[in-house]
Amino acid sequence: MTGTDADATGTDTDATGTDAGPVPRTTRAQELLLTLAAVALVVATVLYVQVDPARGFETSLVEAFPIPFWLCFYGVLVASVVVSLLAGLDGSGYWRHAGALALADYALFFFLPLARGYRLYGRGASDILVHVGDVRGILSSGTLAAGSWYPMQHTLVSELVYFGFPLRGAEYVVAYGFSALYIVSMGYLVRTATDRRETTALGLAAGIPLAFSIFHTTIIPSFLSLLVFPTLVAVIEVYRRSRSIPFLAVFVVFGVGIVFFHPVTAGFLVVLVLSTGAFGYVYEWLTGETVRKVRPTLAVVVAAGAFVWYINFRETRDSIEQVVDAWLSGGSSPGAAVVGEASSVPLSTTELLVRFTELYGMVFVYLVVAGLFGLVVVYWALRRDGRLRYDEAFATAQFSVGFVLAIAFLAVYLIEFEPLRVARYLIVMAVFLYAMLLARATEWRPRRRHLAFVVLGGGVVAAAALGANAAYWPNEQLTDAEYEGSEFVLTNTHGDVPIRTYSIPHKMEWYVRGSLNPDLWPPNFQTTLQRGFGYDETNTTARRIYGRSYLVTQDFDREFYTDSYFTTEQRRELIPYEPEDVSRLNRDPTVARIYDNGGFEAWYVSGSDNESR
Repeated sequence: MTGTDADATGTDTDATGTDAGPVPRTTRAQELLLTLAAVALVVATVLYVQVDPARGFETSLVEAFPIPFWLCFYGVLVASVVVSLLAGLDGSGYWRHAGALALADYALFFFLPLARGYRLYGRGASDILVHVGDVRGILSSGTLAAGSWYPMQHTLVSELVYFGFPLRGAEYVVAYGFSALYIVSMGYLVRTATDRRETTALGLAAGIPLAFSIFHTTIIPSFLSLLVFPTLVAVIEVYRRSRSIPFLAVFVVFGVGIVFFHPVTAGFLVVLVLSTGAFGYVYEWLTGETVRKVRPTLAVVVAAGAFVWYINFRETRDSIEQVVDAWLSGGSSPGAAVVGEASSVPLSTTELLVRFTELYGMVFVYLVVAGLFGLVVVYWALRRDGRLRYDEAFATAQFSVGFVLAIAFLAVYLIEFEPLRVARYLIVMAVFLYAMLLARATEWRPRRRHLAFVVLGGGVVAAAALGANAAYWPNEQLTDAEYEGSEFVLTNTHGDVPIRTYSIPHKMEWYVRGSLNPDLWPPNFQTTLQRGFGYDETNTTARRIYGRSYLVTQDFDREFYTDSYFTTEQRRELIPYEPEDVSRLNRDPTVARIYDNGGFEAWYVSGSDNESR
């Protein structure tokens, strides 16, 4: 099932079993890169602690840190990838040092919002507001019942707070911890699959890029639970081979944990187990070899647990009804929605390609290379000429399963729309298959091997740079002014009067009030403010436009779309109001400004002339 190990003399064999020649030792180069990376990490840390907190909303977290910091950050990242690849090529142990440097580098990166004094990284429509609201519910009530219908993540954050971590920092600890687990476990998975110790370094290198970009740096249960998948795949593979009771126990613990983490990920785990079992029969048919198979009862454990837990929740029924209603009414599929959104954006073809590269370039690298290698593996399977291996065929099969799932999520309305969300199973398996290609390349003849590592290593470096770049751009800063202003209007206004905003939806109420607040429903915040406040020749007062209402304006509205990330045409289309519109609002006899904290303003629109300003 595994590839051919390198012998003690530093030589290895190619896919045909012939001598591929000595592997050149690159120890000195690795030591030099590690030394430079360590120095760069120290410099980056010094620059990190010297950055002052933000005074208000800023359009870019990236630009808040000096260029030398980013040069050092990316330098450490690149050096870690290169050393890991070289260690996988010549069998040195320096991949451990490279991995430690990469994780230390990411420790700075994941806590950038905390260094700038952000109240939270995530605002507006970000799900993190709801999840932190659930944590607040657990902390205020002391019961798990406040932690929503999938409480695992909320319980973890709450436990950190109980142990002394401030809530404003606990979410970064969780996000970093799960991403670190993903990186390390990808190395363990590749080592387990190939049964070759030196391939740990290649899995580690492939796992270093933040393939899910912004979803690495926030606490979204659907992604945090998926970052455990490399560990689960490795555990299942070890159990398949050995029938080890301890590994079975580990799977049960992780499987039950996934059930409480997210229902879709629990479904993915069921698919993983069943497809792994079915693959064993397919592999035997293709090769004539006898292999041990995963028992489908493992999937039953997860499926039964998920059914028992989720069936009685109102949210489960609401989600099912939402999906069914969308199917019956012919609602837009995620794929159609993404295409429609892209076509409606005022960008040229070149600008769209640049934006695609910025947002999804790291995924594109992995998907293209993994897809091409997968086709080669399928060709080997169809030829049945002895080149097919269980590990590579298994990775290809899981990549294919992920592709089918992604197409299903894109073609059919299943609540989730964001491309990285609907393709997350596919992306994890693409990284796995990419690492398997790196492992195969170590067995090629020297010239092919070196060329392959240059090309594939360049792809990993590019993915690492693109993934980090996309993680914090554009900025999703929640300021103290926005939080304090939101808290004021939610606690000091009439509950039956709508609060109209441009960019503060109901999720902010969840964050401010917590999940157990009786005033959480019906929603107060409504994103119904019109462009330029709706003033025109006919609608000359806010009362005529909105009736009795509260209006909210803030720095985010005025600053967010001015960032260089947006083109001139986009700014013209997206900036909601100009200074003259605010002046007109201030002169409007039906409007009174009732709150202003320097970054957040609340206005009251009277319902009649009899009301006092």
